[in-house]
Amino acid sequence: MAMAAAETSFSINGTCSVEEQTHNIDHSSDLLQFANESRQDGCFIDIIIRVGEKNIPANKMVLSCYSKYFNTMFNTEMEEKYKDVVEVHGVDAESVKKLVEFMYTGKININTNNVCDLLAVSDFLQMPSVRKLCIEYLLTTVSPQNCFTIQALSDRFTISKLTEKFNNFVVENYQQVVSSEHFKKLSKDDVIKLLQSTHGKVSSDLVYTAVINWVKFDLSSNKSYLGEVIKFVDFHEMSPEMLEDVVSVEPLIRKLGDLGYSLFDAVVQHLKKTEKSLISLGGEDSLTKVTKFDLQTKQWIQLPDLPVGREYAAAVVIDDVLYYLAGDLQTDGEITATNIVHRMKLKEKVLKWEKVTLMNVKRWGLSAAVLNGTIFVFGGCDDNYGSLSSGEYYVVLFNKWIQLKPMKIARGGHSIVAHNGHLYSLGGYGSEYLCSMERYDPFLDEWKDVAPMQTPRCWFAAVVLNNAIYAIGGSDGKQCLKSVEKYNVDDDTWVYVGNMNIERSSHAACVAQNKIYVVGGLDSNREVVKSIECYDDQTDKWSVAGETQVELYNHSLVAV
Repeated sequence: MAMAAAETSFSINGTCSVEEQTHNIDHSSDLLQFANESRQDGCFIDIIIRVGEKNIPANKMVLSCYSKYFNTMFNTEMEEKYKDVVEVHGVDAESVKKLVEFMYTGKININTNNVCDLLAVSDFLQMPSVRKLCIEYLLTTVSPQNCFTIQALSDRFTISKLTEKFNNFVVENYQQVVSSEHFKKLSKDDVIKLLQSTHGKVSSDLVYTAVINWVKFDLSSNKSYLGEVIKFVDFHEMSPEMLEDVVSVEPLIRKLGDLGYSLFDAVVQHLKKTEKSLISLGGEDSLTKVTKFDLQTKQWIQLPDLPVGREYAAAVVIDDVLYYLAGDLQTDGEITATNIVHRMKLKEKVLKWEKVTLMNVKRWGLSAAVLNGTIFVFGGCDDNYGSLSSGEYYVVLFNKWIQLKPMKIARGGHSIVAHNGHLYSLGGYGSEYLCSMERYDPFLDEWKDVAPMQTPRCWFAAVVLNNAIYAIGGSDGKQCLKSVEKYNVDDDTWVYVGNMNIERSSHAACVAQNKIYVVGGLDSNREVVKSIECYDDQTDKWSVAGETQVELYNHSLVAV
């Protein structure tokens, strides 16, 4: 039936003085909505996209507008230009359907299940808007579990932003990344690529651990590649503890020929770096004071004062840089926990303190240790004397503190030591005085109970000497202690060794010249102990090695 013609016999020409009006109305969304509804109803379709067994109806004009792939197909002398059905091979059919729907609606859902396929298909169909959305989504989802997949995507589709994100993420989360199953299952070429991209940005201790873990995961297949991947480990930059306790006893390393000699040379050089001095920092009566005790001359000298005085803090040395961590500000006699961190570069001609990034948690009565070139902090107390279980580690390269899995037991006034690739947290005060000890595996991010001490100890000191952990003095809640006990790592047992000459708590200790030095503290009468005691594990005897110039307790001590 023919439609009636529009009536045009009426006119108002010349009857009004109103000027001509021009109107701009954006009805593109209405047009796309109508086109999509018509497409779904099977109307006004001029092309079918066939992907496998799936047929996707569409309009050539819409496809050409949003996809350079289809624009080239339908606007050049390709044979598909004249077909009603075109086949697309090697892509995910569901993703093609979603992208066609996006052309008509401007809406698309991206999630972890479809982002990889959507990126691949949008790249193939040359749809930059969706490709960009996929990249932005991936940038927010990087984790130790998927980072290698994201690296593969960035390489496959040449995405520089993803490559940069991957490289930064791996450096910042190196321990977690290289301990994952995904890393251990990488091919030799992919492992080398990772080691190359992070070379010089991660401590040699961590790189060594990553290499050995990868080789041992599939020893029969990977053993022959050890010589290639171990070249990324600079033995001369490794910590003495790692070289002596871990690397030098590894059977795989002993069979490396020339590289084995390089390791031996590194060990010799590190053994020459024997500590010659003790540095005491802070304390209740010496809040800002930093003093250095020369083990040869038995003389004390002053170092630059701390910018902010504290007690119950922690101190460590890493790469000739001295760090002083958190503690109590002792404000008007009240406990005031802080998260301040200062450091001093000991090799500088002019020594000075500088501030670094604040820790995540304010804490006093904490303990810290250095493991594989990284500073770890756990426990302590808050302003209300409540014990903490939380932990964090410091990434020197990024000047950033990252939270860790908390200890099984909240502890303050405890001690933490690093040994054989693990951290040991022992003693302290939780709901009571503690004798328990737990061991932390940084690669598994896991705490495990090990043998407890024979005596509960709080405000004591712990050190590692010749493959054993020593717990020294402290308080058991009833009295001040002079007893010392040793933990044998190999058989998970504690034994008592020689007592100190004087009972001490709130003292500090460290290892230098293959001996244990204990400085300061309080005796059973709450009197300050000024003597310095030295322990020789060969004779199981303590001797007096000097005396402090000032009263030191609740302070920190390191060897340099």
